[in-house]
Amino acid sequence: MRVAAGEKYVNLSGQLAKESNRLAKNFNKGAYSKTEKIDSMLLQRDISVEKKKEILLRKLHESVVRAFSINKKNFSRRDLESLKKHLQNIRKIVLKLRSINYYLETAFIQELKSAKIKINGKAAPGRENNLARDELEALEFTAYGLIGMAVVLDKRLLEEYAGRKNRAIKDEKADAKNLGSILKKESLMLEHLEAKLPPPKAATINLAKEPVFTHWAARVFALLSHIESLYCKETMIFAQLKKNRSAKRRISKKISHLLEEKSKLIKIMQEKTISMEKFRISDGLRQELRNFTTASRL
Repeated sequence: MRVAAGEKYVNLSGQLAKESNRLAKNFNKGAYSKTEKIDSMLLQRDISVEKKKEILLRKLHESVVRAFSINKKNFSRRDLESLKKHLQNIRKIVLKLRSINYYLETAFIQELKSAKIKINGKAAPGRENNLARDELEALEFTAYGLIGMAVVLDKRLLEEYAGRKNRAIKDEKADAKNLGSILKKESLMLEHLEAKLPPPKAATINLAKEPVFTHWAARVFALLSHIESLYCKETMIFAQLKKNRSAKRRISKKISHLLEEKSKLIKIMQEKTISMEKFRISDGLRQELRNFTTASRL
């Protein structure tokens, strides 16, 4: 049975292939060897969590397309060293995005609920196992399409994906009640993406050879397209939430202010706990400590 694909998802995959084609056709070893310093961006806190996630996802897109749009026929060991640096940057971005998503799934949704904003912070019952199957089928479908469109990928491998060509991702409404589910799916895809990015020591020249490269790059591109399509839904939900003043304040709060508020609250709760004759950490303090630890990683 054919499943209707989300239009945004399909469009994002096509745009990604076009960008990769342009870079691959104009591959320049000198330009490829230059990697951007991203540590200051990763540590930036004078912006909101929403804005930081937007910046990081844009940088993730640029970094992935650049890293995988190579000239395989003329790919040397020196180019491999450049690829390792690109992969290291991508891994750092993915890890930071996973931290941000964890905050949004936990402390942020709790804050919205405390402000009496109706949010579903959990995936639908029984969806955890089905989620992996559905998403993996969608990724295989996207990989099939990308191999057909991207010049850097080996068309001879299309036959191996022929069984996936009639499968696609189900579209999902961008309603506030779906925020928890969408964030969880994003986190799952980020986890899969991290698993596809070997640390520098594990990267070898074989990664640039076929059929390894096409299988690898097609799945990385597919994961990126899926993450970006989910993020589009997330931004639509945030736009809806901003119509509520309380939610807008929470969404727009700078990371530095968030940390400051959490630290003050924890200090008050710690003083209250210490004043008790019998030391016992309260559930409230325990939760705030978790929230503070989460926020400190953003």
